[in-house]
Amino acid sequence: MLFKKRITLVIPCKNEEAALYHLLAKVPSFVDEVLVVDNNSSDNTAQVARNGGAKVFKEKRSVNGIGYGFAHQTGLKNATGDYIVTMDGDNTYPVEAIEEIVTYMEKSNIDFVSCNRLPLTNKSSITLFRRLGIGILNLWIGLLYGYYFIDILTGMWVMRKNIAGKLKLKSGDWNFSPEVKLAALYHKDIRFSEYHIPYYVRINGISKLNVIKTGLSHFFFILERRLKVDNMLPKFPLKSYAYEALGTMKGFIALFLVKGN
Repeated sequence: MLFKKRITLVIPCKNEEAALYHLLAKVPSFVDEVLVVDNNSSDNTAQVARNGGAKVFKEKRSVNGIGYGFAHQTGLKNATGDYIVTMDGDNTYPVEAIEEIVTYMEKSNIDFVSCNRLPLTNKSSITLFRRLGIGILNLWIGLLYGYYFIDILTGMWVMRKNIAGKLKLKSGDWNFSPEVKLAALYHKDIRFSEYHIPYYVRINGISKLNVIKTGLSHFFFILERRLKVDNMLPKFPLKSYAYEALGTMKGFIALFLVKGN
């Protein structure tokens, strides 16, 4: 509990037994509830989660074998904390940063924080190819929406429980990641912010993400959402694109920087 508010940590997992063991061992004592959502694991992910003190939920739905978004939806539905922290189960996200993020949200009256990884604290934690992909999607959103994300694809975010139902999230696959951030950013009643975090090199297990296939899926998902879901948003004047261009340059520079340089 922080600021007399209950904290829930939601971790979507598929075959993360090794990484999850190390992640759960680092969960701070002020976290009141840990929910691990097992999405069709074939290893001992569920048992490792139970042994680590987490509540385990099974989520069998998937889209072409990917149930990342469905796992998140199940976690959000069952979370009871006033703050819901979500992070991937691969032990690359800083569970120790939860306190400072919640503190920032309390002091700044923020409802949703997207935890951006850029600039990296360790350039080896994300390959240059993936960083370029993130930059392209950040630019794509900037052109379509008029807002430049620092890191649209981070797998860690924090929200107040009372806004979860306002987001109306539907994506069951990897597209849940850009969806949740865009939904929070453009909801009139939600105060959105990004917050820099360290990001660690993955040591245990292998990524299940096909970079090119997933990147293209994100590209067209964002376009479709802008045309069909967010089509009532105002069009941005030429002046705003000038500021957007400046944000774009700063963002691409961040792709190559290491925090502290």
